[in-house]
Amino acid sequence: MKAAFSLLIVALCAALLIAPAAHAQSVAVTKTNPTKVYMHYMPWFQTPASQGGTDGSSWGIHWTMANENPNVVDASGKRQIASHYYPMIGPYDSTDPNVLEYHMLLLKYSGVDGLLVDWYGQKGTNGDVNSLLTASNAIVNQTNNYGLGVGVVLEDNFAGSLTNGLPDGSNSQAVSNVTQNMQYLAANYFNKPNYLKAGASNSPLMPIFGPSKIQPISGNSNINSAALWSQIFSQSGTNPTFMPLEYQSSDAGTNADGEFAWPYQSPNTSDHLSQVRSFYTSQAASLKAAGKTVGGIAYPGFNDFYAQGGWGSNLFYVPETDATNQQSTLSELLNLYTTYSSRLDFLQLATFNDYGEGTQFEPTVEDGFTDLNRLQQFTGVSYGTAELQLIYQLYLARKKYAGHTATQAMLDQVSADLDGLDVSGARALLNQASPAGDFNGDGIVDVNDYNVWRASFGSSTIIHGSGADGNFDGAINAADYIVWRNSMSGGGGAGAIAKAVPEPSTFVLCLLAALALKPCCRRHRSAA
Repeated sequence: MKAAFSLLIVALCAALLIAPAAHAQSVAVTKTNPTKVYMHYMPWFQTPASQGGTDGSSWGIHWTMANENPNVVDASGKRQIASHYYPMIGPYDSTDPNVLEYHMLLLKYSGVDGLLVDWYGQKGTNGDVNSLLTASNAIVNQTNNYGLGVGVVLEDNFAGSLTNGLPDGSNSQAVSNVTQNMQYLAANYFNKPNYLKAGASNSPLMPIFGPSKIQPISGNSNINSAALWSQIFSQSGTNPTFMPLEYQSSDAGTNADGEFAWPYQSPNTSDHLSQVRSFYTSQAASLKAAGKTVGGIAYPGFNDFYAQGGWGSNLFYVPETDATNQQSTLSELLNLYTTYSSRLDFLQLATFNDYGEGTQFEPTVEDGFTDLNRLQQFTGVSYGTAELQLIYQLYLARKKYAGHTATQAMLDQVSADLDGLDVSGARALLNQASPAGDFNGDGIVDVNDYNVWRASFGSSTIIHGSGADGNFDGAINAADYIVWRNSMSGGGGAGAIAKAVPEPSTFVLCLLAALALKPCCRRHRSAA
């Protein structure tokens, strides 16, 4: 008990020392590649905690699809999710601040300039429109804290009916909902200092998937979708750089300011790469000549779970490695972008976390940091696996020490150090806040951690580095005992933190904190 109390005081003192620095200015990474790189980001993951469930059954549909159950857990802790891939941190909630911190630091250290959030708006016919908006707002509001830009890719697929108003669609549910969504963007997103701008007028960047709802309707000559988009922009008071999906500019008429590429493969073929090349050589060249904005594309593969998850048929399959030349699909696409970069304005990466379609850059159990490493090489940052691993360890520490106020304050500083590109400082402080060998998460390396290791010896964990997995390989074995033993012999835990001697004024604060905490500790001891 004495050791635990001592560590608590030391941790509190450390928190007092570092708290003022936790709000330091974000520092931009240096890139040798000037390409503007934007990551497409999905905001649609939910867990029982976020949905108010108490029985653990309320997982969001993007983890379950029609037939998967994340409450089915194997011996390693792996949950059953609707994907061929498993996040390194396990299934998560899109509003979790620890998840957002983890994601944004990963993107920053990979040379990504901004996020393009898959955005469903404030109004729509989809039942999860409110939770999607809540998550989108949380994501957008965090980007500037890490020096990242942000934009949205508008989804109008759930805008509603286009034929339930006047014959020309001008008073329809779809037009009304999209107009209100554009008004929401103008009031809440477009005015943010880090919102991405593009085009000749340097207007807010807004690609759209499609349009998929407000577009020409076969057999209905009354619908002029270009006129409807003019009406939407006029009534909402917005004028973004509006970019339909590739080859769909005509649906928006003169409102279209360009196009962007997206993964596609013809049925029963493996022509995805030639599809992208064709867009670059023909359509992109024409658009650029006309002064339009063009977005390129890169993705690590495409391996959707739709058929397996009970959501219809699989769309197509793009392997992560080209069987013909044994080059990674991502490298091929990055090289292709470089070849045609003179006619392209930015590169969109598809996607960070669409697990349902298997296009994720996010680190997974299957691929680790491989895709982000390739991206780091492309963007020309000076970072690699070691920095990405450090960010992952920060996330694990956030979860391990949840509710430990003083430790969380130290982790806040670790995050601030990473955001300020002080990697060595972040690593040193993280080692103090989360000492190696602290398997039970009490902040102390002692015999209790040995008991945790012994009880789990021979088991495995899907979340590498959790529990008694001290060397982050997913297996609890003798190597983890060595981690614990070395941490003990090296002083570990409180001993390592206490080496720093505080300034006199801070020492007084620590002494007062110790006096204030003593009664609390006595009550705890007597209750035990």
